[in-house]
Amino acid sequence: MILREGTKNELVKKLQEGLAYLGYHPGPIDGHFGDMTEDAVEAFQKKSKIYVDGTVGPSTAGMLNRALGSPKIELHLDLKAPEEIIPDAPQKLKWVRCPADRFQNRGGFTRTTLREDTAAAYNKLYEEVHALGGIITSAGGRRGLGGKAGASRSKKSMHYVGRAFDMALPTGMQNPSTDPYLVENAGGRKWTVWCRTENPDVAEQTIEASYVVTKKNSKGKRYTIVKTKDVTCRAFNFTVLASRHGFRSISARRSFFKGGAYGGAEWWHFQWENHLIGNKTTFGEELLKVYTLQKAAKFIYWGEAKNCKWKVNWF
Repeated sequence: MILREGTKNELVKKLQEGLAYLGYHPGPIDGHFGDMTEDAVEAFQKKSKIYVDGTVGPSTAGMLNRALGSPKIELHLDLKAPEEIIPDAPQKLKWVRCPADRFQNRGGFTRTTLREDTAAAYNKLYEEVHALGGIITSAGGRRGLGGKAGASRSKKSMHYVGRAFDMALPTGMQNPSTDPYLVENAGGRKWTVWCRTENPDVAEQTIEASYVVTKKNSKGKRYTIVKTKDVTCRAFNFTVLASRHGFRSISARRSFFKGGAYGGAEWWHFQWENHLIGNKTTFGEELLKVYTLQKAAKFIYWGEAKNCKWKVNWF
């Protein structure tokens, strides 16, 4: 079970009581997981230095229980998933190095590593993007099992199972006049990413491009402001094109729109979701498609992540 925005039950009421007891502000103690409760959860996650997503699963619930730790308040948020036997894959998918592009001096890599089924879809996308005169920059694909999670890294990231790639962060939302990617707010914390091109066969678009400005408050703490600028240029819809090949974008973190770090924008992240079955496919099954059971068991988050099911307590 996972508690998220829209959930209504007694566990949410206990969660709200616990957050209020710890000094956060979850809104009315009514068992309804609304915006204020989500904000309070994100604030707790940020202070606890765990992945900030505004939802409460086993990891966040465990941290809350430890933080409460008082006999005066009994909030046993036991959200652990039942143990299941994860079948080992008889044949492992290979890791494949795929081509990627650099743009000027804005960093990134000339390759991105993905598992072979995801790589096959990515290579087709890459070819189509290049045929339109665009590029795909890279901040990486595969994340090693030694890569630790944190406020901006989930313990169940698609990068661990080789299903996701990130484009280079400095290639969008910096200067809409020159960025190769124009990032447009699509509502609901989602983005539409447009890829700039000089291809005369691609129509001109007028795009309300978002970009970030970093400032400091009176205490010297940095915060971001999101501004927009209308840009007219030849561009194609990268988000739609990627979705045709099975790659989906993810939502920006709510905290990003409240002055949070640029890392919360998440416009650059695309993950291959083909063949994942809601309430059935587990994170452990996906990990065992690329690693032996012996190696996967050494993953520091294996115990709490292996039984998490797609669209239930895994995103």
